[in-house]
Amino acid sequence: MHNTIALTAGQRIEFYEDADFFRLMAATDTIKVEYYRQGAEVAEANNVGAGYAERFTNGKFDRIAITTTNAQTITFATRLGNEVYYDTPPVGNVNITNTNGAFTNTQVTVTNAGTQIDAASPSRRYLLIQNNDAVGDIYVRLDGVAATLTTGVKIPAGGTYELQGFVPTGAITAISSIASNANIVIVEG
Repeated sequence: MHNTIALTAGQRIEFYEDADFFRLMAATDTIKVEYYRQGAEVAEANNVGAGYAERFTNGKFDRIAITTTNAQTITFATRLGNEVYYDTPPVGNVNITNTNGAFTNTQVTVTNAGTQIDAASPSRRYLLIQNNDAVGDIYVRLDGVAATLTTGVKIPAGGTYELQGFVPTGAITAISSIASNANIVIVEG
């Protein structure tokens, strides 16, 4: 069964058909779906939206009741022994911004007193910190708070720390396990 139904606010509507699969193909708001077999409720799905699907692997249902809180038009399908796939392309506008840009490559010195190694940058979307020192570890904080040997993220001698996707935009601080480590490279974009 394939149905497109206009529902009023608060409406509950029932459909009778032997089936073991249900898919909500279109809805602008959430709905409640109750599944029945021989007069008894066997399952319930609350606050489900477009794309929701349920397959009964141990039996079937013979009636569904759909309830909506708000007025809307929904499209759904039920099947016995088959699944329904409904792939639709997204609609609307998609804006992709900040997809490329310049990278900066900076060498900084980190001491055992701790310091800010990179200023806040609201447009930062990539960050790499490389510790090129042979013996000194550094400890980095990404939240602007002064780094300590116990609260920073450890970048061991010869190690690298890379962030992409979700990158902090605040100031970055660091402290070194040695008096002075001039072998720290920061690449950001």
